[in-house]
Amino acid sequence: MRIPDKIEAAPIGGLQSVARVRERGFEKTEEVQKNDQVTVSEKGKEIGRLQQEAQKIPDIRADKVDEVKDKIKAGTYNVKGEAVAGKMLKEAIIDSIV
Repeated sequence: MRIPDKIEAAPIGGLQSVARVRERGFEKTEEVQKNDQVTVSEKGKEIGRLQQEAQKIPDIRADKVDEVKDKIKAGTYNVKGEAVAGKMLKEAIIDSIV
């Protein structure tokens, strides 16, 4: 590897201008906008409204739960084993794919 005899100095013009700004103080060059504005599209508003509606829907349907509890207490709740097994297999397959 060859090392040159003369090493060029790094440009210092930028450093000099920084020093001048510090000496004079910072100047305000343009007016700053004080208020930001956001515009939401009609589609965005609709999505927001639907999200709020979806949050109002309970995760558990109490009426269905009460109905099943009553049937179990009365001894009239019949479970079809094949239907339960089919749904379990379907869920297992979906879970393995995802």
